[in-house]
Amino acid sequence: MLGTATRVGANPDVLGTPIIDASDLEIGDGFRVWSAHRQTLISGPGRIRIGNNCFVNAGAIIYSELAVTLGNDVALANEVYVMDTPSHGIEGRNPEAKPVVIGDGTWVGARAIVLPGVTIGRRVAVGAGAVVTKDVPDDVLVAGNPARVVRPLTYPPLCRRAWHDIYCPCPGSLLGPPLESP
Repeated sequence: MLGTATRVGANPDVLGTPIIDASDLEIGDGFRVWSAHRQTLISGPGRIRIGNNCFVNAGAIIYSELAVTLGNDVALANEVYVMDTPSHGIEGRNPEAKPVVIGDGTWVGARAIVLPGVTIGRRVAVGAGAVVTKDVPDDVLVAGNPARVVRPLTYPPLCRRAWHDIYCPCPGSLLGPPLESP
């Protein structure tokens, strides 16, 4: 199910039938991809690198002509669109692909769009429906069209990612270390 990937780490989890046909794709350990009510697509002739413990939800699209990089612990919610190319030119000019980087621990909310040339920092929460048109610093919440910093995010010690669930490696969660006694 992981199609043309040249490297797939340990313990991948695939739900449904995503289309994964990228020509230069490497996937880290613990990758999860779901394809359900909307088909998920990971495609393109460019380089795609997906870190460890990443999650791509149903209907998400990752398309690369040049380079798309997802760090470790990145989550893309349903129907997120990440692209490094505008696919076509305007005003008689050819399209210009620009690399996209999404930093470790970032969560991109439902139906958000990440445009070419954008670098999103570490542990960022991108609000649902946001259109990310420019670089985003570490540890912030961004939302809107165009996406703007709403507020800084603060995390407990050892917290690695913006999205949190019982499987989070944070202290006190199922997979994390125990909480210290008071």
